[in-house]
Amino acid sequence: MSRFVCFILFCAALAVLGMTAGCGSKNQKVSGKVTFTDGSPLTTGIVCFVAEDGSTGRGEIASDGTYVMGFESEKNGIPKGGTYQVSIINALKEEGLDKSGMPIQKPLIDRKYDNVKTSGLTFTADGKSKTFDITVEPAK
Repeated sequence: MSRFVCFILFCAALAVLGMTAGCGSKNQKVSGKVTFTDGSPLTTGIVCFVAEDGSTGRGEIASDGTYVMGFESEKNGIPKGGTYQVSIINALKEEGLDKSGMPIQKPLIDRKYDNVKTSGLTFTADGKSKTFDITVEPAK
């Protein structure tokens, strides 16, 4: 390889390393568990974080009720230094099929959690890895 090609490859590698190092310092890890008021886990759904600037992050709820939050991709954390409104969406269970063969889905949790304005859930990202456990009321 020529020296010029080696130089270009070296610069590209430095740029990638610089971007990777920057990502870790800007984000913090957030994970938690979503449970009902009786302590049993919510086994499906998505926890959504909405920043003050409107950007959103999400973490899929696992069968044991746990989730890990990410913005650019799941599990990479959320940007530090902001307050986030939190909602839970798609917490549904299938109860058979309707006449047209489409699944009938019933909510598992109170509908107030579907919207960040009505959920009553907030999180402040202060730069430390945190656990953000959430307790929800069942659907009425």
